[in-house]
Amino acid sequence: MSRQRLPNRRPSVTTTFVHDCQSYAVTFGFDPSTGRIGEVFTHGAKVGSAMDGILDDACIALSLLLQYGVEPTALAGSMGRLSDGKTPASVIGALADLIAREVQP
Repeated sequence: MSRQRLPNRRPSVTTTFVHDCQSYAVTFGFDPSTGRIGEVFTHGAKVGSAMDGILDDACIALSLLLQYGVEPTALAGSMGRLSDGKTPASVIGALADLIAREVQP
């Protein structure tokens, strides 16, 4: 499987979501040739904090997985869940769920 690099200019959409009482802004970048999400950026943690760094790294990893063709539903399905089996255990899982919902028809 090879990486599908995104063009330098591409459409994007920004939205917000809440996880564990914390609000985050997330931007999805789309591959204009396929319409698929190919990158994700998230902000909401204090700039320079450990969580800010974790979110940056998580977004890079999620973006690379998407660019290598991993299906968003597979990403979301592989994330940890709380005891109810539905609620994401982390903000990264919540982000993966949001990506999967974004691609649902």
